[in-house]
Amino acid sequence: MYDLVIKNGLIIDGSGKKAHPADLGIKADKIAVIGDLKKEKGKTEINAEGKFVAPGFIDINNDADHYLSIFEQPQAENLIRQGITTILCGLCGASLAPLIKGSLISIRKWVNTQKFNVNWQTFKDFLDFLSQKGLGVNFASLVGWATLRRDLAGEEFRTLDKTELEQLKKILEQSLKEGAFGVSFGLGYSHEKMVGLSETIPVAELVNQYYGLVAIHLRDESANLMSALNEALEIAKQSSCRLEISHFKIIGTPYWDQFDDALKLIVKANHSGLKVGFDVYPYDINAQVLYLVLPEWIAVGGRKALLKNLSNPTIYYQALLDLKKNRHLYEQLIIADPADQWFLAGHTLKEIAENEGLSLEEALLKIVKLTEDRAIVFTPTLSEKNVIDAMKSKYSVIASNGAAYNLGKSQKGILVHPRAFGTFPRFLGYYVRDKKLMSWEEGIKKITSQPARRIGLTNRGLIEKNYFADLVIFQPDKIIDKATLKNPYQYSEGIESVIINGKIAYHRGFLEKKLLGQILRRI
Repeated sequence: MYDLVIKNGLIIDGSGKKAHPADLGIKADKIAVIGDLKKEKGKTEINAEGKFVAPGFIDINNDADHYLSIFEQPQAENLIRQGITTILCGLCGASLAPLIKGSLISIRKWVNTQKFNVNWQTFKDFLDFLSQKGLGVNFASLVGWATLRRDLAGEEFRTLDKTELEQLKKILEQSLKEGAFGVSFGLGYSHEKMVGLSETIPVAELVNQYYGLVAIHLRDESANLMSALNEALEIAKQSSCRLEISHFKIIGTPYWDQFDDALKLIVKANHSGLKVGFDVYPYDINAQVLYLVLPEWIAVGGRKALLKNLSNPTIYYQALLDLKKNRHLYEQLIIADPADQWFLAGHTLKEIAENEGLSLEEALLKIVKLTEDRAIVFTPTLSEKNVIDAMKSKYSVIASNGAAYNLGKSQKGILVHPRAFGTFPRFLGYYVRDKKLMSWEEGIKKITSQPARRIGLTNRGLIEKNYFADLVIFQPDKIIDKATLKNPYQYSEGIESVIINGKIAYHRGFLEKKLLGQILRRI
């Protein structure tokens, strides 16, 4: 007898092969058999007639660590209810481990860390701690280079000397041995602006020795996208690493027409033998920390330096002048999470400026001061055409770039990007089914086996014998997202059941209270 039997479903196995009818028999946490099980019994049985059965969705770019929601919302209900069974964290240069000095300073741009106590130092300590706490979904992580770098160099805006670089490489290597799946760089953030090829290439070479992943938040996602992309490709070329470009996009209407050339460059790189992929979320609205719309020079040295600069009248005036040159980056800006200044949440920059009798630029800088540079904002500065072209690329996978939440979070008045609740159902329901961007089989591959291979996960991402039983059963005619910009706290529809490590985590509106996720370690 099987522990769980799923009967009468249409299997989309994640490989890209054509869907076929079959039953699944599960024992413990693995898929034991795929075939005709009409005469077999299971301790629990699910009738999947008229539904698709797919591997669990793998989110290769998740922020549940950056917002500390793996601790605050460990059940990760919003993730499970959109079919996510595995998340990769530690992106954009910031991870929760290793911590040389026990500080979470590298994630301070996303969340207030002062109320959180750290009980680990090494990467192994962190994974062990998380294993004891438990998590609703499977969890894997990269090492954030800024996390290491800032613990060593603090707020100093400088390059590392040879001794320092070797010291950090040793810590990174130990973390790779303890289970990290690679390294991430956040070159677009102020604390990695000084990081050049003399750092990134040796680090990428080390990670490649362990067959790990190198993920890069590009140095520029706007006017200088092409040069930033070429920098990332040079890292891949010199190190031979497996490269993932995080949340690949181009921001700002004046630059949208460059995106086609960027996609062609990625195709050319892969044809030349490089291993380059990217992830994209299926929305034309960007979410980011507010300081990223400011002139780059004003944030050099980090948050304290930025706030100090804004108190200097001369620097403040120059910032106003420079901001006006790029109004397209913030003209339609919406305040999503204004830290402790809750009364700003949900308001547009225009509304705040009009109410205060200020220009857009003056209002923006005032918000930076009021929130102590901790505001998260929405900027509708992406092109849907570019998003569609990105999703259609054979080198793309779909990722949420969201964190873990439940409906209770909405009571705080803070907005989150609707991708946190709706990414995968939106991709499958709106873009695959309704807009017919690709076949169901290709769409499922982009959210299962393709990200699994990139991360380096073994025995996940496919419906195959002896693979872990991470599965999603969904209604193809009903799957769709419900979350919107104004009301993001809405669960998606059409996901019938989610199985994680052989156990039912979600079924027809009911969420299992037991945390079924595994803390994954690179082998």
